[in-house]
Amino acid sequence: MPATTAEDEKRERRTRAVPELAQTSTPGAGGEADGVGETAAAASRISFTFPEWQKSIEATTNLFAAALRDGLKLAASSLHDQATFLKTLADSKTPSELLKCHVDFAEQSWSKSFSEGSKMLDHLKHSHRSAVS
Repeated sequence: MPATTAEDEKRERRTRAVPELAQTSTPGAGGEADGVGETAAAASRISFTFPEWQKSIEATTNLFAAALRDGLKLAASSLHDQATFLKTLADSKTPSELLKCHVDFAEQSWSKSFSEGSKMLDHLKHSHRSAVS
């Protein structure tokens, strides 16, 4: 009997939270499974998002997706450069070649980081402006 009382209390709380459930809810022997289906049906009829919110969420998602895509491209390119650096380093025969290999890699890494980083920021600025307007 206490289980039935607890189920009735849960059902009553749900009907207060979602008024449309009060019309379809039947406190019978159907138990909790009927309440779940009714809750899902009522929730599908209620729209909790406004069009402005949905646009904002989509714009934010697109912004993060673009940033992630650009970041992953930079990471992949950097890993490729590091592999090339290690191959060149392994092929070096003299200390001057080793030093030149390190200097070239450092210069290339800094240059790529700044150029790709500025491209990413420009892309994010452009995406943000188009999302705002």
